Amino acid sequence: MGSTTNTVTLRKQQAGVVRVTPTQESNRNLRKGVWQLARLHTKEAWLCWYPAVWGLCLSAGTQDIRLDILQMVRILFGIWSSVTVTHCAFCTWDDICDVEFDKQVERCKVRPLPSGMLTVGEAYVALLAWLPVVLGVTYLTLGEAGVWTFAPVWILSTIYPFMKRVTSFPQIVLGAIIGAAVFPGWASVTGDFTTLSQGLPLFFATASWVVYFDLFYAEQDRPDDIKAGVKSLAVLLGEHVHIFLAFLGLLQVGFFTLTGLRAQMSPVFWILGLGVWAVNVVWHVASLDLKDRKSGGRIFKANIMLGLYMTGISVLELAVSRLSVSDLGHIDRFLVGIHVS
Repeated sequence: MGSTTNTVTLRKQQAGVVRVTPTQESNRNLRKGVWQLARLHTKEAWLCWYPAVWGLCLSAGTQDIRLDILQMVRILFGIWSSVTVTHCAFCTWDDICDVEFDKQVERCKVRPLPSGMLTVGEAYVALLAWLPVVLGVTYLTLGEAGVWTFAPVWILSTIYPFMKRVTSFPQIVLGAIIGAAVFPGWASVTGDFTTLSQGLPLFFATASWVVYFDLFYAEQDRPDDIKAGVKSLAVLLGEHVHIFLAFLGLLQVGFFTLTGLRAQMSPVFWILGLGVWAVNVVWHVASLDLKDRKSGGRIFKANIMLGLYMTGISVLELAVSRLSVSDLGHIDRFLVGIHVS
């Protein structure tokens, strides 16, 4: 009976021989594994979508561009779909690269590859399926400008998993990846690359926010990361993380302020947007309890909702100040036509 329980089956894959334990065999679920590798079961992709929407909204303000409603909806859909498939592809890539680390981190052992939902070879097939989807969706929804402005995101996302092996600052690379999502949103409004430099304050605000919320996320795994040899800011900073988090909070507020001034934002942004953001930063830093491993995870999730809130404020600001309603009659006739047909 005991020998049966401890039996380890061997499966030959193209990449070599992979050991599959009985527990992993019972966890086999290819469809669920591909879905979870892409993080389609979480709200993580929202964090990548927010900066692109901020770029759309603030570029319209900075360049004094008025958008019609259909144009705004088209751009928002393009940003959402392009960011989502990009996130799916590179989360799959990240899990492939990190499978050995994930086996040693308690919270990550239930992920598709360590738990045996699918093999590494099957994960590579999923990745290869995602890549043309990423390029095709981005080109079809955002055009050539979208492809070129997403290119830095794709390149940095490719090298990001290896940063955990060579530097204690992988969060900074992640900040650059998600922060760079500002530029596809920006270029989707302006239609060219000549004004992208004006989006740099928003890029730095976003990048500092990403490093900030990822530090909270990493605090969940700090003890396991130390044992596994994973390099991160959370491991480097240790008990002094609160000071650095407060510094990142100041950077966020400072760069958002500079962005708002350039875009000539209304009181809606300053009071309901940045004011609420600043209060949340203080609450987050004060609430982090290093003795409670779940504390960082709760604050990370709170940042997902804070980003959603700021995105709503940005869209509201755009609607109030930069949205042209001259085509409302056309939209009404269009909808009536659909109803009649």
